[in-house]
Amino acid sequence: MVPRMKTLYFVRHGLSEHNKAKKWSGSSDSPLAEEGHEQAKEAGQTLKELGFNFDVIISSPLERAHVTAKHIANELDIPHSEIILTEKIVERSFGIMDGKKDFLAATKYIVDESAIDNYDGVEKLADLQKRADEFLQYLHSLPHDTILVVGHGAFARALKRSTNEDPLTVRGKGIKNAEIVRLI
Repeated sequence: MVPRMKTLYFVRHGLSEHNKAKKWSGSSDSPLAEEGHEQAKEAGQTLKELGFNFDVIISSPLERAHVTAKHIANELDIPHSEIILTEKIVERSFGIMDGKKDFLAATKYIVDESAIDNYDGVEKLADLQKRADEFLQYLHSLPHDTILVVGHGAFARALKRSTNEDPLTVRGKGIKNAEIVRLI
C-alpha cells in the first residue's frame, strides 16, 4: 500500500471560452472567460477564508489552469514563481474535436469516456488513466503534506479514480469550473 499524504485538493480551472461556447476543450489552449477569472478568484477567497495553507500548488501549464492557479495563489499570498507547472496534468487530448462542437460525441462521452477513443487524435482513456496513476505516485514522492492541484475535468476524473483505486469504467461525478474538491 502506498503511504497517503495528509491532504490533496483539486481545483478545476475557471470557465474557459471553449467551455462557455460548449466546445471540446482538450489539450489545446483556451483562455478563461471573464466569469472564469471571477470563479478562480472566488475559489482562492474561499480557500483563504477556510484557512488553507498549501505546501505547494501544482498546475497544468495550459493557460486556463495556470491563470486559475495564479488567481488562487494571489488570494493565498503565494508567489506565482512557487507554482509548479507540469505537463503531466494537461487535459486529455480530444483530437479532431478539440475546439469544435460535436454533440453526438459529447453524448457518447457522457455515458462512457472511452466511447471517443477511436476519434482521430484522441488520447485513449487508458493512456489518460496511466498518466493520472503516475502523477499520483509523483505526488506521493513529494515531501509536501498539503497539496493543491489545479487542472482539468477529464484529468480530474482520472485522478479521482487513482485516489479511490476505482476501475477505468467508473466515470464518477464531474468537477465544476473552479470547484474545490478534496481527493485525499
